[in-house]
Amino acid sequence: MMPLSLSLGSLFEAYVKKVMYTYDASGIAVAIVDREQPVRELFFGFRDQEQKRLIDQDTIFGLASVTKSFTCLAVLQLAQQGKVDLDAPVSRYIPAFQNAHREKPVLVRHLMSHAGSFWPVERKTVEPLARRMGLWNSGVDLAYSAAFSQAAVQEVCADLDAQQTPLGEPGEYLSYSNDSFGLLSDIIRTQGIEDTYADYMKKHVLQPLGMSRSGCGFLFPARDSNAAILYEKRDGKLLITRDYHDNAFVMMGGGAMKSTLRDMERYLQLFLRRGEPLLSPDSFRRMTAAYVSYRPSVGYGYGLSVGQLAGYPVYGHGGSLTGVSSPISFCPDAGYGVVVLCNTTGVPATSIAEAAMLWCLGKNPCPVEPKACEPWAQDLQRRACGRYVSAEGDTVEITMNSTDLEVLSSGKPRPYRFSEPGVLFLQSKMTWSDLTLFPNAQGEIFAVRYGGRMLSRV
Repeated sequence: MMPLSLSLGSLFEAYVKKVMYTYDASGIAVAIVDREQPVRELFFGFRDQEQKRLIDQDTIFGLASVTKSFTCLAVLQLAQQGKVDLDAPVSRYIPAFQNAHREKPVLVRHLMSHAGSFWPVERKTVEPLARRMGLWNSGVDLAYSAAFSQAAVQEVCADLDAQQTPLGEPGEYLSYSNDSFGLLSDIIRTQGIEDTYADYMKKHVLQPLGMSRSGCGFLFPARDSNAAILYEKRDGKLLITRDYHDNAFVMMGGGAMKSTLRDMERYLQLFLRRGEPLLSPDSFRRMTAAYVSYRPSVGYGYGLSVGQLAGYPVYGHGGSLTGVSSPISFCPDAGYGVVVLCNTTGVPATSIAEAAMLWCLGKNPCPVEPKACEPWAQDLQRRACGRYVSAEGDTVEITMNSTDLEVLSSGKPRPYRFSEPGVLFLQSKMTWSDLTLFPNAQGEIFAVRYGGRMLSRV
């Protein structure tokens, strides 16, 4: 394992400060760990802007979609015990899921890699269902309510089964699906023989790892004196936004986990030890294998992205919700893991994690911009033109003037670079996001994948 360079560390800190300035981030915490101990901890800004309260190792942040790695870890635990078969139909464990409008069954492993053939659906959050059940503002933490969990899975299954035209066959395409991981959390609840997903995670994952200040509860951060306030930028001002409760998904497996720098250091060390003590070597290999394409040169395993950085295999996951930007990244071969915790919407914390990992690998810690390629053939450009939407609210519109493509994302023009045929990179301030075209058998573009989601042509 190579030691961290002080000069590269200075470049990394400068990069983080530039990101914070560009995106008006409130606070960021970064940890680099090896298999045995923290190597470096860095703190920027505030957990509470108004009171100028600083961040420390025990400040609670949201993890958002990093939760998905916890969810797959738990499913693999149950598979090791013979309680869950990854090749079994989801309907075996969740009878409310009817596998409607599909010739082939959606399997458990399809959910774990976002390959369940689901188009994005409108997000379901806790508040509407809780109000209908008379549980909103009851003082009860609904993360630990068996009745709420049982009602939530019924709603999510109804939404997924209502899709008249599935996105291909199960396993064919990746389309990022929080609801798939919601279904996994119900499998964990029932097959783990606990009242809720939150109970299972606490007893079988968090406590064994010594993650004492982590959990899936909706209310505990608001009751803790050292929890980060959540912020987002609106009308040019950084404002306090919704808390961890009223912005929560109705099912927890996709984004409910909250944690601290100290606890996440322990979590990363689990992966640097290739799953020990919670996963067998075989389960770790299954979790970190790439099953479907996620982004250019990046695959997706079970709750983890699978890619390359500076010639090393690197795994991780981003996390983004209102007031949360918190990714992880780890490289067992190099012996380093990285976590970034941020309490502000829309901050490219994944780029910060990549920069930190480049530092660990002895490289310049400034993410490289995508290489500009020759424009696509005119025919492909013309076929790409159209409007693409998802039920989550994302829109992409591609048009063509006499010579050039024009791309709008959520109604805003976006600078872009051509990549390989069928792939564009769209620019937003300091970052680039990939957009990939998907043709049908007739060569017509029926969807694009943007932000990991498949958007249907309309």
